[in-house]
Amino acid sequence: MGYRLELCDISGEHRPIAILSAATPFPAVAVGERFDDEGWPRLDPNDPPGSATTSRRYTIRSVKHVVTRGDGVIIARYCLSLAPFDGDRSPVWGANNPIRSQADR
Repeated sequence: MGYRLELCDISGEHRPIAILSAATPFPAVAVGERFDDEGWPRLDPNDPPGSATTSRRYTIRSVKHVVTRGDGVIIARYCLSLAPFDGDRSPVWGANNPIRSQADR
C-alpha cells in the first residue's frame, strides 16, 4: 500500500503545488487547521518553497480521501485544498518565533 499527500493552492488557478509520497499514512488533518510550508518540494520550479525562518502559511479548506489502484498496489490519496494564510504565525504563538536561539537563553 502506498500513500500520497496532494496539496492544492485554491487561490487563483486552484493548482496542485506539491505531491508527497510515503510508505506509511500521513497524520490526520482537519478543515481549519494551519498547514505551513517550511521547505517541501514544489511541483513548479519557479514557485519557491518556504523555509523554517520564512514559512509559507496556509489554512486547510477541504480534505478529500481517494483510494485507487496503481501499478498493482492500492494507493490512499489525501487531497488537501489550501488557502494562503497571512495572519499571525499561530493563534497560540502570535507573531513571534517560539523557538529561541542559544544566544537568547
